[in-house]
Order: sequence, then C-alpha cells, then structure tokens
Amino acid sequence: MKQITLILFSVFILTSNLFSQEVALSGDKRIQSLIDKFRDKDQFVNGEAIKELTNIGEPAVDHLIKSLQDEDDNVRLCSAIALEKISPAGKQAIPFLINALQDKNSNVRWCSALALGKYQTYAASAISELQKLLFDVDYDVRWAAFISLSKIDKSSLNISPDISNTIKQIETLTPGLMNELNVPGLSVALITNNKISYSKSFGIADANAKQAVNENTMFEACSMSKPVFAYLVLKLVEQGKLDLDKPLYHYLPEKFVCEDEEYAKQITARMILSHTSGLPNWRKGEEERNPPLPIYFKPGTKFSYSGEGIYYLQRVVEKITNQPLENFAKENLFDKLGLTSTSFVWNENYDKQIATGHNAEGRCNPRKKYTHSNAAYTLYTTSEEYAKFIIEIMKPKYESGFSLSDEMTKEMLSHQVRVDTREVIDRPGRNFGLQGYRGLGWAIDATITGDVIYHSGANQTGFRCYSQFSPKDGSGIVIMTNGENGNELWKRLIKVIGDL
Repeated sequence: MKQITLILFSVFILTSNLFSQEVALSGDKRIQSLIDKFRDKDQFVNGEAIKELTNIGEPAVDHLIKSLQDEDDNVRLCSAIALEKISPAGKQAIPFLINALQDKNSNVRWCSALALGKYQTYAASAISELQKLLFDVDYDVRWAAFISLSKIDKSSLNISPDISNTIKQIETLTPGLMNELNVPGLSVALITNNKISYSKSFGIADANAKQAVNENTMFEACSMSKPVFAYLVLKLVEQGKLDLDKPLYHYLPEKFVCEDEEYAKQITARMILSHTSGLPNWRKGEEERNPPLPIYFKPGTKFSYSGEGIYYLQRVVEKITNQPLENFAKENLFDKLGLTSTSFVWNENYDKQIATGHNAEGRCNPRKKYTHSNAAYTLYTTSEEYAKFIIEIMKPKYESGFSLSDEMTKEMLSHQVRVDTREVIDRPGRNFGLQGYRGLGWAIDATITGDVIYHSGANQTGFRCYSQFSPKDGSGIVIMTNGENGNELWKRLIKVIGDL
C-alpha cells in the first residue's frame, strides 16, 4: 500500500512540474507575442500590447530588457514605455535603462529616464548618465532627467560647471556663429564667484571703418538699460524719497487715455518695474512727441512689457531728484563703481568708443546719437562695465557704502508677477528653466536649482545684447553684439553654455 501511495505521489509531482513548465512556456510565448506587436505600425496595437504587458508586470521585464536593445526604434520605444509603467518592479532593468539613456532616439532616452526615476535610490548608479541628459538637445529629455534626479538624489542636480570648458565653448562657437549670422562684432564677459573671470572681444565695431572691437568698445545696451534704472529707483525708495506702492499720480500726474479714469491714479513704481502698469511698450507717434498715451487694462492685474512705463517713471525720478537721469545715475552709481564708459546719453568723448549697429546682412546702419536719456533703452556701456554692475547687485552689501541693502536687493530679485506669455530661456544643465517671472527691473527664470536673473535687449539701430546671473553662486555672463541677428547668436550660445 505504501509503495502504491509513493508511486502515485511521484506521478503527481512529475505531472505538476510538467504542467508548471507548460504554463511558464505558455506565459513566455504570450509575452513574446505581445512584444512582437511593437513592430506593428498601428500605434493603437502598440498601446494595447503595452497595456497587457503592464498587467503581466515583473515576469515580462526580462523579455522587455531584450527588446529594449532591438534595432527597431519603435520596438525600443514601446519597450521603454512598458518598463516605465512596470517600474519600480523589475530592478534588473536598471543597468539596461541606463544604457538606453544614450539611445539615438530622443523618445527612448526620455522614457528610460522617467523609468529610472521611479526606482528612486535603487537607481543611484544612473546619476552620472542622467546628469549628462541635463545637457541633452531635447527639452523634454532634459526635463525627464531633472524629474528622475530629483527622485533619486536631489543634490545631484547642482552640477558644478567647468569654467575652462565654458570658455572653450565660447571661443569655439562664437566666430562661427558670427560668420553664419552676419554679426560683425561681439564682446563677452563671464562672472565667477562675484568677479570677472574672463572677457574677450570678437570681430569689428564698424564694418566700414574695419575698427576692431576691444575691451573699451561701447555698445548700446538697449533694454538692458532698464535694470540699471531700476537700481537707481530702488535707491530712492531706500532713501524714503519714493514709495514703491504709492500711485505715481501723487508725484507727477499724467494724462492717459483709458476706459476708466481711475486707472491713471493707480499706477505705482512697483507696477512699472514689474511691467504690470497697463501701459503699452511704445505708443504710436513716438514718446518724444508726447502723443496720447493709453492704458490698456487695469493696472496691477497682469504682465505686459512696457517701455512707456519706464519712461514715465524716469520723469517721476527726474522731478524728485530735480536733475536729468544721466546726472543722477553718474553721481549715484556710475562714478561710485568706476564705470567710465557707461552713460545714458551720447557725448563727443565717447563717440570713437561707440560701435556701429548693423543690419541682418552685416552692413552698417545709420548711427544714432542719444543726446536725451531714455531709461528704457539709451544706455551705452561695455560688457565688462555691465558685468561690474551685476557684481554690485550680487556681492555682500555695504562693502562700498552705497550699495542697495540686502532687503532691497531681495525685493528687486523677488517674484513680483508670473509671466506665461514668454518662454523661459533655453539653458542646459542646472539652469534648466521651469517657469518665468518678473522682478523689479529684471526678468527671472525659476530653474531646477534656483533663480536665474536676466535681461535681453534689442534696438532698431542694430544692437542686440543679453545678460544673466545666478545669485546663488555669484556667476553670470554679459553678451553684447552690434548685429540685428545678435539675438539668435546669444540664444544659441546660451543654449550650449547656459549652465554657468
């Protein structure tokens, strides 16, 4: 009897093993048949297969690891999508997902990066490769790398840049970009640890005279005039001579054209410096002729860039100080910082230093001499002197006795209004942007490691310029060009070296 029982038990075990192997084989075949559907050109077929594989879960991972290395782009993409949905199960996929971060297909890189993030600290070995993806050419891939690094180890986002590599990139890229975009001249200054660490001049200041750009060449700073003016305004606020939130109507009443007459009595210095006044960028007929000036919406309700607002606030400042803007700026900022080649107005002494603006073909535009200051765009300066102004904002306060206080500087660089009408500047690395804001006089991009403060400029005379700085580590850059295509040039440069 015992022998019969033993035999029956052995037969049962053997049958069970055979059944289990058959089930396992059947499962493998089903998984493979689903993965084979990744070769189908119908995206809905792909999607249904991914859904079923996700339901199967971890048993499908080893098969998906193999298909993640397939020659077919779509097979690899679908495999990455399935692995992302199955993760954090299937940790054996981590090294293969890391390899996929170098895939030629940006969608595969994107999805593989997101999958790794779901493993959190288990995917610590992916950090170095994910850091590289912060410099990927694809915006979405950079975003995926940011998300994953935030989940794996947030401190890994703050990659210390190599300044020598940044300089090499500038010197390698700039001449080619200038030639391609017909930008005759350029001057650049880098800031590291609150000091000018590098400056260089490229090309010519005037296409006709063939005069080379040098460290003393003055460019039109264009709209980069506005932050300099904002600094001066905030000095008056700090001195108690101007209230940021008191309607300017009380200092200098102006007549405006608007649907509600009360709008004219609501505009404040804060609204103007954050571009929420409701005033246009420029009125029809040019501001110098004093034609009607409209207010397009209730002041303080939304962002709308306005040079006219800056010009109005300039007139208020000149009334309060009882002197022209240039004189006030020279006494209270330019002379204090030793800026000998910076001015809101043209004069004979500067004429030979000032570059000529050029059109899109690289030919000289007519020179314009700004004999009357306009705080919105008439500043002349060099890249190094503008960099010194930026350093003045970032450095420890009261070193020289005239600086803005820490409190006022913080107010200048704080988020005054969210800006959804303008994209964040395209920068790689730790300065990858998330959302745009306006401070007082400056634009601000909230990035994955903190705020980057910036301003660009473009004048009709053919000058284009850009500046940015990161208060968190005292770094920055100033780029000034004398060509209408200079905007495209600095954007391409920053897209490569933006991680300052």
